[in-house]
Amino acid sequence: MQGTAQSIRAASMFELYVRTVWPLHRRFVKQRLSKRCAKCAASAAMISLDVNGICALCQKPTSNTSASPSQVAQETTAVAEILRAHQGQGQGAYDALVAYSGGKDSSYLIRRIQTEFSGLRLLAFTMDNGFMSPVAKENIEELLPKLGVDHLFIRPRREFYVSLFRYCLTHLNKEGGYGTVDFSDGEFMLDSARELAAERRIPLILCGYSRYQVQNGLRLHGFESPRERELCDRVDTAGLSLADIFPDEIDRKRWWQASRHPPEAVARLLFPLYAWNLEESEIKNQVTAWGLLRKTAQSPIVTNHRLIPLLGVVDVHQLGYSSFEIELCRMVREGKADRREWQRVFELLEHSAKTGLFVRTLVLDSLAELGLTPADVRVPF
Repeated sequence: MQGTAQSIRAASMFELYVRTVWPLHRRFVKQRLSKRCAKCAASAAMISLDVNGICALCQKPTSNTSASPSQVAQETTAVAEILRAHQGQGQGAYDALVAYSGGKDSSYLIRRIQTEFSGLRLLAFTMDNGFMSPVAKENIEELLPKLGVDHLFIRPRREFYVSLFRYCLTHLNKEGGYGTVDFSDGEFMLDSARELAAERRIPLILCGYSRYQVQNGLRLHGFESPRERELCDRVDTAGLSLADIFPDEIDRKRWWQASRHPPEAVARLLFPLYAWNLEESEIKNQVTAWGLLRKTAQSPIVTNHRLIPLLGVVDVHQLGYSSFEIELCRMVREGKADRREWQRVFELLEHSAKTGLFVRTLVLDSLAELGLTPADVRVPF
């Protein structure tokens, strides 16, 4: 408990420092910070800037996550038809299994479905990877009574996640911590949902991934995972072989094995937020209006899992920037996030990664929990 309390205190201090002190502090260290795009805040270490300080993506916008109003309307209608058709159709007590993190996106997803498809019997579930933010847990405990939805916590043994994160952190792909550690965490969450749905004969799985996360993370271009993908056994994650990560076959079998179930028991996996294509501010405002989240509990800095500082520091030292910047800068380009707010976060993270400010103890403690040393991940603390 001491480690989690220390983690949340440091995250809260970081967030406060970003808003109140960093604008002044950066004046004294700006020469040691990476140059950033004047429009989207992308680091020059991530993408080249022209003589005017504008990155290539801002010069020639190529947002593959954008959608026309007509496309959004068509996809929203298609999702609605599926949800409406599945009301009361589950063979057991539930029609849809909803991945629930306690954050704004999954809270919005549940409440909107309850409002528009009241006949859809929902079971929410949360995957505890052993490094959950205490604030996220508090959010879940506070919000479940407000949502009035049945809920399950799934907690695999800690050694499983330690093995997964340790291996991924020492075998990063080109997308850094976001594309390796965070991605594999999400993949196992979805695999666990697939297994739970098959066991309970729940025909739908609903996940609150954004359009960007679906396209650039899962490499899908639609609001539903293709049937052929759902009927395949898992053999790797984030480009890493499960056999290499887990020598023990028992741990490999924790991942999705469609062949263990008849095809009719395999659920459809939907991403409604892909179709709805909402801006971050729209979701924030709505969940606040619904009374589902305290404003102080919405920030991903304090609600994301405790390994995020470690991933950010490792990324800065190995890539030159945090891999989470890719998605956030894209959101800035599309007008879905505030450039000044996120540039301050990126810059302070870069400074902290190099000096240890706020993060040194967190990073060292997280590495110790994973059985790693700073040298293992090329962090010179």
